[in-house]
Amino acid sequence: MNCLRSLGSLVPLVALPLSVAGQGQEQDLAELNKQLNNPLASIWSIQFQNNTSLMSGDIIASTEVQNVLNFQPVLPVPMGSWTLISRPVFPIATLPNLDAATLPDVDGHTTGLGDIALVTLAGPPLSGGWVFGFGPTFLLPTATDDRLGQHKWQAGPAVVGVKLSQQWVIGGLLQQWWSFAGSDAYAATSQMNLQYFIQRLLPNAWQIGMTPNITVNWKADEGNKLTLPVGLGVGKTTRLGKLPTKLLLEAQYALVRPDNYGQEWNFRFVITPVFPNPLSR
Repeated sequence: MNCLRSLGSLVPLVALPLSVAGQGQEQDLAELNKQLNNPLASIWSIQFQNNTSLMSGDIIASTEVQNVLNFQPVLPVPMGSWTLISRPVFPIATLPNLDAATLPDVDGHTTGLGDIALVTLAGPPLSGGWVFGFGPTFLLPTATDDRLGQHKWQAGPAVVGVKLSQQWVIGGLLQQWWSFAGSDAYAATSQMNLQYFIQRLLPNAWQIGMTPNITVNWKADEGNKLTLPVGLGVGKTTRLGKLPTKLLLEAQYALVRPDNYGQEWNFRFVITPVFPNPLSR
């Protein structure tokens, strides 16, 4: 399997009045959309992110489809003037079966829970349009099938930096994991995930930009380490009934990908319902 599958995009975590959830003015939705691009905002949200990827490479005979649905609740907690965010990512994956006995043919697909990712970030208030945060990140061996996980406990550092303005959001979230325990039958791991995001904020709570995930498998052979995608997508914060909700659709293409097996195209659809944070200052 592609051990560096998408681990989800950054979900926002700057204080928003509780009344926003009940207001219908476009300016309120535009402000909410801006804050949803701030990774250290105090907004409570639940993100459903679906990634459908076209996989190709030397070890398979034809392009294969895989799908990963990430469920990402974000419930930030204020700590004095700082904000603390713990964001788990629960992946429900459907991956091609890459069994050595059948390659280059793929013997069906396997569906189940993959390895859960957990990142915890803490950061100070917005200053001069800049947001910074840091903390630990973990990958937990929770996969329900051998094909869906790496069978290792993994941990490392995470850091986020974002520049916010009235019209632009530019930044990235960097995570690095090293294995420290787990099944001896599987190789040690060292891998990185950098989600970079460039968003142009438009009137009426629209935005256009990209949020791809660059991945590096440091243990892989040369030619199989890096996946470097670019993308283009459109998003809008609107109201589904009375609930503010952000919708985003994005297509991504990997300019660099592993020779053996990796993501060529990825199509991302995101639904993010937003809730007032009762703990906001």
